[in-house]
Amino acid sequence: VALDALELPFGDTFLFQYSILELNTAVKPWALQYLLDQGHEEVLYIDPDIYLYRPLADVTALLHEGAAIVLTPHLLAPTTDDLNPDDLAIRVAGTYNLGFCAIAERPSTRAFLAWWQSKLARNCVVEFASGIFVDQSWVDLVPAMFDDVAVLRHPGYNVAYWNLAQRDITGDVTHPLANGLPLMFFHFSGVDPQDPQLISKHQNRHRLNTVTPLVRDLFLGYCETVRNNGLAQYRAIPYGYASFSDGSAITQVQRTRLRLDGALRDKAAGRPFDHPDYFSNAALGIPSAESMARRAENPRLVSLYAYFLGREPDPTALENYRHACDTLSGYLRLAYGLARSAESRRNPGWKRRLALWPLWPAIRTLFPALVPTTVPDAVAAPSPPVRSVVVPPPVNKAPDSAALGINLVGYIAAELGIGEAARSLARACSAAGVPYSVVDVGYQSSNLQRDTQALANARHERFAIDVVYVNADQTDATLAHLDEKDLKSAYKIGFWHWEQPSIPVAHRAAFTHLDEIWVPSAFVYHAVAAVSPVPVVIIPHALQVSASPNVQRSQFGLPEDKLLALVMYDFHSYQYRKNPQAAIAAFRQAAAGRSDAVLVVKTINGHHHPAAAAELESHLAGLPGTIVIQDFLTRQQTWDLQSCCDLLISLHRAEGFGLAPAEMMALGKPVVATGWSANMDFMTTDNSMPVKYRLEPLAHAIGAYEAGPLWAEADIDHAATCIGQLLDQPALRQRLGEQAARDIHERYHPAAVGKLVKDRLSAIVTWNPELLERAGRGKDNDGRPQR
Repeated sequence: VALDALELPFGDTFLFQYSILELNTAVKPWALQYLLDQGHEEVLYIDPDIYLYRPLADVTALLHEGAAIVLTPHLLAPTTDDLNPDDLAIRVAGTYNLGFCAIAERPSTRAFLAWWQSKLARNCVVEFASGIFVDQSWVDLVPAMFDDVAVLRHPGYNVAYWNLAQRDITGDVTHPLANGLPLMFFHFSGVDPQDPQLISKHQNRHRLNTVTPLVRDLFLGYCETVRNNGLAQYRAIPYGYASFSDGSAITQVQRTRLRLDGALRDKAAGRPFDHPDYFSNAALGIPSAESMARRAENPRLVSLYAYFLGREPDPTALENYRHACDTLSGYLRLAYGLARSAESRRNPGWKRRLALWPLWPAIRTLFPALVPTTVPDAVAAPSPPVRSVVVPPPVNKAPDSAALGINLVGYIAAELGIGEAARSLARACSAAGVPYSVVDVGYQSSNLQRDTQALANARHERFAIDVVYVNADQTDATLAHLDEKDLKSAYKIGFWHWEQPSIPVAHRAAFTHLDEIWVPSAFVYHAVAAVSPVPVVIIPHALQVSASPNVQRSQFGLPEDKLLALVMYDFHSYQYRKNPQAAIAAFRQAAAGRSDAVLVVKTINGHHHPAAAAELESHLAGLPGTIVIQDFLTRQQTWDLQSCCDLLISLHRAEGFGLAPAEMMALGKPVVATGWSANMDFMTTDNSMPVKYRLEPLAHAIGAYEAGPLWAEADIDHAATCIGQLLDQPALRQRLGEQAARDIHERYHPAAVGKLVKDRLSAIVTWNPELLERAGRGKDNDGRPQR
């Protein structure tokens, strides 16, 4: 059935306003109505991830007995553990699972479909904070609102990860039973047919190795069937409504704005795909990067206005005072003038603000060269790696931050480095007892969105502090998205990565709406802190890495009798920065004349960068035995691949953290890597082999990286020597690997990083006690969750 046969409302506006998940669920009532209109007396909706084992006789019997609508609930009994999903998670998602429903031609059915269509016309969205989960949560109201609704409580229907703990699956794969009754259909929701180990990406209760042998066989049989039915072909098909007619990507912010803004819908006149100009930041009233950059060029001025006046400087102030803060005397004059201005004195507490203005910390931070060496230690002592213009909190007044949680905003499920970094923060929070909720902005990434481990311990509530885990260049768009979703917070922390020694001026606009910046390494800290008007804090990634039991090289097509050197990177992270060419050259030199060593190159997204992929292929030419793996792997599969290799080579020009070297070291594997940038936070000559380098300015801008700042050029000869030593000396590989695993565990275990998070939250709420009070209340006075 063609989509235009369903008579969907609003034309292209309906298609534009929804993501792929939202649109695929929104069309259900129109599709059901279409089939009734074609003369079908009974219609069943069955999700594509459902496998039928028997004819659905109980459903047809209910319809023949007069039922107009047949629904199946997620749960027939309460959950009895603290794992995910629990009763609350099911309540939020919806009492009934709309992966299946059945209808018959009845007056109440027509009334139900018309009502359902009225809700999904604009509100088939994933907005848990508003109580909406696409089409499904609306149906909670149906049994009470419409006649002849049957709730089918047969345990053999809609068996899935959400109720598997309450369903005893017995029998055999051809005649399975659920709680002693025939298993009619199994809903394999969230399973990855290429890697079913997690059972489902939406839960943490079951794994393939913990379920019964029969359940395991059901999953494996289903996955094999899907793989054999063209999985690779269909998975490669892009979403048909992902971009404007000119090819530019549509963001979720733009979809939401069209859905909610009647004036914008009128302007688009039913053709939103043809008008990307209507959805630009300027057209939507979002400040441009250029206008925000003007504020960011003078962070001292912005900081003074925020402290004394509680607002940003207006354009006139930016122009008149643009050089006032260039000197200490000018900075002090401006601060005193703002403090005593009429605007300041109209606000209660202006004298207290002036008296408590952190003068010496500000001078020490902004003008370090002017601090005399005779200043007392209490004033001039070097600060720990936290850049702040507030006095450190008194130890005896630090509140318990366990009462305060964070809203983790980021690429929660995306399979890319910054997505894994956000998930590592979730692990750290869990280890330290810091509650968190999640807001996924994965629409900004084209990578697969399958890793939902962070959802396992996420709370369905809002906290007072956002941690916005996107880089500087995406911060404004992400904050605009949060505003569109009405997700407010009292304190915003940006978590940034950067791979150059300085932050571009264009990116500094992102400081404007943030209260604090967290960074994963000293390298990024020095780049950001040099220009930041707000505190900068180092919170490294939390690593808890382990290989699957009994993992075999054959799973990845790797030879059993060779020494394997691994090179891995994402083409989206810029091949020039990752510099696999140098790693290949060093390995070629080290492996010359020997047949026992093979290079393994693991990449993703090469199809998006054909020129870079061709360059990689040319550098690999003539290197015997090389194995190239281009598939997307789950995080567990990545760790398994790393564990199957003997060493890692990373001759990068710069890293903001160095996740691949850190993970290999956590697995007890030796690493040969450029001895410069963020990876030197955890690499030493005792646990790895740092490679000599020289620093050279970047000659030409590359993507987000501007020309001029220094990057490293690894010494290929030295790298080849290091690789050769590791290939020749098993004892050296073992010694370095064992020390690496100890060092990574001690510094980056989730409990260690979680303590840093908890301590920093304590400092924040000491100077912002209203945050703690808000966290303690959990709700505003009217009982609604805070936003």
